[in-house]
Amino acid sequence: MGAYVVLALALALRGPAAADDRTGAIPVRLPAGTRINGAGQRVSGAGLRDTTDAIARDLARQGIAVTQIGPYRVRGVELTRFVSLDATTRWLAIHVLRVDGKTVISLVPRPNA
Repeated sequence: MGAYVVLALALALRGPAAADDRTGAIPVRLPAGTRINGAGQRVSGAGLRDTTDAIARDLARQGIAVTQIGPYRVRGVELTRFVSLDATTRWLAIHVLRVDGKTVISLVPRPNA
């Protein structure tokens, strides 16, 4: 499981993902106060639990089937993943990480077939 956390961190910390669609928008409503920092990361205005709950509610409202993994903690990093079960989404997963006191939201693009 450690390798998955390292992969998730690498993806989350690299900035906005290509799957954000052409407008740069993430496909769910984000908590109030969410901003893009100088490194290009989406930093939530809420904590991990509130951000996770908000994303879960919006995915359910949109009718997008996902598997939620977490929240869980590994080596001081808290992580929740939403993995899309809908092959038509342009994204494969949404990661919500709590690192260094910041809640970061990252979109993982769906690989091209």
